[in-house]
Amino acid sequence: MSRDELIGAASLICGVGLFSTVEVTGKFIGTRIDPIMLTFIRFFITGIVLICLSIPILRLRMNPLGLKDYGIFCLNGFIGITLSISIFHIALLVFEKAASSAVVFSVNPVFVMIIARFVNNETWRFRNWIGAVVGAIGVSCFAWESGKLAFDSLNGLGLMVLSALFFALSVCIAKRFMALYGAILLMGFSALFGSLMLAPFVIIRLSPKDLSGLYDAWIPVLYISLPGTALAYGLYYFGIMNTSANKGSMAFFLKPVLASLFAAGFLGETINIYMIVGTCLILSALFFVISGPRK
Repeated sequence: MSRDELIGAASLICGVGLFSTVEVTGKFIGTRIDPIMLTFIRFFITGIVLICLSIPILRLRMNPLGLKDYGIFCLNGFIGITLSISIFHIALLVFEKAASSAVVFSVNPVFVMIIARFVNNETWRFRNWIGAVVGAIGVSCFAWESGKLAFDSLNGLGLMVLSALFFALSVCIAKRFMALYGAILLMGFSALFGSLMLAPFVIIRLSPKDLSGLYDAWIPVLYISLPGTALAYGLYYFGIMNTSANKGSMAFFLKPVLASLFAAGFLGETINIYMIVGTCLILSALFFVISGPRK
């Protein structure tokens, strides 16, 4: 493994480690802040921070950004933030346990493997489909997160899988264009545009309760916006830039493990047999796909 790949792998691991704290922080925030408003705050701040950091890159560009470039940023922001992360925060409130949310969202590498074949021209094999089926069975186990089949769990399950699908598509789009812009610049504008697309919904849904909740929960909101989002996405996209979309998404192997430990340590959550079986199936499916023979 080259030096760049080692640095990329370390960045991916650090980024996913920070991602793994989002579900726990989101549970601390709870219903005090509307999920759409929380998504807007997270990525508006992230966009401003990353764009400021990318100013030296902008100055070095031979050609200024044009309409086509901004179109790419808008597309990635709409799919990866306006859709994926807003659905994620809605699903997080539906799920009973933060650890369940993290494990279900970690199924996104299966979607990446499928989508990357078409968006990034990466290798796609029959064993990918086997892994996808096994992973889907593992995800379905989380409908029993409370120990019995619960309608709310099924709602959360469907929403979180949809969020993971949009996130996977965003990862593949970002990988395709990252060489043109760099990780920080691409994510900065994607985050800003993705958050601004949510602004009309935030205005419509805004209530005194949300403002009061923001005042009460400003510390976890600040954490989830800076280390949990700006730093995490910067590290994750930098890692993706130095590897393939398939390999980069595999860093999400660590997310369910770390998130479960954080949830147990900070929220006192317990893990039942259904969640253990589901986790094992998901991780086994992902490992089965990534460990296959290479051409």
